[in-house]
Amino acid sequence: MTTTVFLFIMAAALLHASWNAIIKIGGNKMSGMAIMTLLQGGIGIAVVATRPLPNGEVWFWLLGSGLFHSAYKIFLAYAYDQGDLSRVYPIARGAAPMVVMGVGALFLSDVISGREYIGIAVLGFGILTMAQGVFSSGESRRLVPLALGSAMATAGYSLVDGLGARVMG
Repeated sequence: MTTTVFLFIMAAALLHASWNAIIKIGGNKMSGMAIMTLLQGGIGIAVVATRPLPNGEVWFWLLGSGLFHSAYKIFLAYAYDQGDLSRVYPIARGAAPMVVMGVGALFLSDVISGREYIGIAVLGFGILTMAQGVFSSGESRRLVPLALGSAMATAGYSLVDGLGARVMG
């Protein structure tokens, strides 16, 4: 991995964690998420304006991805209303790769290596460790379904994006 790629990955991680923290500390989570989405949309439109439009087959996948992204943000905003960032985020972001791997293996004929299974097991252990206490408290009745809803929506847009990219070539 080049230094440039590494720096872009670190910058993306910092931006992602930052906007999640901003939403969490804000008063009205849904309004904060709407403002953040409008800002992201503006940046997206500026980038799209410099690129050729995709072929007709891709629009179905773009719409599906947009719907899953919307669901992700709604679930996440409500989850942040119910619980701490340190409890919501590991579940909301960490469970999605597990779902993607499972769907890929079961329905998309993806071949999963032993290392990938080990990686998912380590990820699962990490989620349980970081979200410790949430499953044994009353908080879990409110927080866990919303955080898992966010994870499922993240898995949904990840799968749809991957399938759409295959269609686009």
